[in-house]
Amino acid sequence: MRCNQVRSVHAVIVVIGLVGWQAPAKATPAAPAGAAAHVDESQRTEAALRAIVEHWGDAELEGDTGYLELLLVPEYRSVSPTGESHPRARILEHARRSTGSAEARKARDAFKQAHPTEVAVVIHGLIGIVSYFNPHRGLDSSIRGSDVFVYEANRWHAVYSLHNAAE
Repeated sequence: MRCNQVRSVHAVIVVIGLVGWQAPAKATPAAPAGAAAHVDESQRTEAALRAIVEHWGDAELEGDTGYLELLLVPEYRSVSPTGESHPRARILEHARRSTGSAEARKARDAFKQAHPTEVAVVIHGLIGIVSYFNPHRGLDSSIRGSDVFVYEANRWHAVYSLHNAAE
């Protein structure tokens, strides 16, 4: 559950090798909860990345493998706080077994209540990084995880996620 909800930036090193390095843009703190209306996820914008991470969590919960197959590049990996790597195939298999049960929704809601999390987005060229942090401690003190995206073929694709146990 934790890896599903909380998505570090050293994954950028992998992506930087693909597109080159320039100084990153400043991270933009989270918008207020509930502020997201329908957003075109194919746009190369902060709003699109924010919408994608929400949709991603819902897709894993609901078993929407079609969405996940488009989102996750074939080489995608998610690394847990213990260092365990979860490749794309494992994420898709887990989603196939998900049914969006009331129990799963309750567990997700309880986790979110117990671990308030805000999102910061950095977009630099074709790279997007979404970081999840404890709003009580701030962006520079408590990044719980990050997702790294690349913009290809007119849409964002998740390349790598790293999660940690920061509170």
